[in-house]
Amino acid sequence: MELHGACSILALFLITLPAFAIPPVPKLHFEDKIIEDVNTVISCSFNNTNYIDVNLEIKSNATTLKNCQQKTVTETKQVSSTKKTCTVEVTRSMHKMEFICEAYLKTQSKPEKMYLQTEPEFTDCPDTLVWIEQKENSFHCKATGYPHPNVTCQKGDAKYLEGVKYKTFRYMTGTYSCIAINFDKDSRDVEVTVQYKPEVLNITMTPPLHNYGDDVTMTCEADGVPAPTYCWITASSDVHFSPDNKTITVHNMKSSHLGKYQCVASNKHGNHSREEELSREAQPTISELEVEPSTNVLQGDNLTLSCQASGFPAPTLHWIYPNAEVEISPNKSTLQIWNAKKENMGNYSCTARNKHGSAIKSWKITLEGEKNGGDRMESSITTMFTVLITISLMFCLS
Repeated sequence: MELHGACSILALFLITLPAFAIPPVPKLHFEDKIIEDVNTVISCSFNNTNYIDVNLEIKSNATTLKNCQQKTVTETKQVSSTKKTCTVEVTRSMHKMEFICEAYLKTQSKPEKMYLQTEPEFTDCPDTLVWIEQKENSFHCKATGYPHPNVTCQKGDAKYLEGVKYKTFRYMTGTYSCIAINFDKDSRDVEVTVQYKPEVLNITMTPPLHNYGDDVTMTCEADGVPAPTYCWITASSDVHFSPDNKTITVHNMKSSHLGKYQCVASNKHGNHSREEELSREAQPTISELEVEPSTNVLQGDNLTLSCQASGFPAPTLHWIYPNAEVEISPNKSTLQIWNAKKENMGNYSCTARNKHGSAIKSWKITLEGEKNGGDRMESSITTMFTVLITISLMFCLS
């Protein structure tokens, strides 16, 4: 066979082998025309899976050809094609020379990741957290480990997931145990402080009952985080402040001190105020309970009961009386009985009340005609009998 023109050698091999099949072989391919003194191309190809690494060599008389290039093309996810091309200078001596293509295979499995189980470990979990009431807040406790640990933070029966935002309330203040769990667990304590604006709860006056000349203190009690500061708006400038401004004192109280006193509590989240009025304060006393014309009355008489009371604030009056018709004045200070009869007899009580207590005074009304009627009749008969005797004696003497 004579060599004419350019010569191309092509080896084509497709590998789709099941396990334990005959190994594939590469395929050589020459050009159609090979001509003396003209370079020709000899090719070797090998189809393989992506998990087989191939190196091709084209040899002649056990000598590996030089001036070669190898290229691998991926056709699908599982199949690729490797091709090596060598350029050869053709000489007459190469007529009927044998060429071979050797494929050096290095097979490998599909890559698989090895996962190492590791116990959980907190990498970012602050010891303290500051939350704002009514805002959305969350725990920030990050943990590593495989499988990835689940992190929860718990106080009592309340449980919260790491990274999830929750609306915050002041009762959420406290110490939480944050736990990261996979096949093992790690724990961390977190102290949560919930901050909120102040609220003035109460203004306490001491003594609660005070009058002119007394020393009176007013103490403001407020709740808030951070702890609030205090200031006062006062009815009089003649007051004394405690170092922390929670308490003010009025010495030797007089009329110029009377009026409204306002406590204002403030922190960085806002302020709140409450007002209390300083006035004369005293329990009720009933100075007099009078009955006119008398407590012993005749049937058909009219009588008036008057009740006078004092105290600060001014007390309100109430009457307790028998189940009979009476008339009470609008200010409750007088009770009138018209045309007294037996049903009106009994105990009459006046009660004075204010916020500091009460006082009561009673009077018993009796019907004189009913109580002493027999005695009067006996007296009248005796008198008439005496008159008759006197007349008889005068008649005899004359």
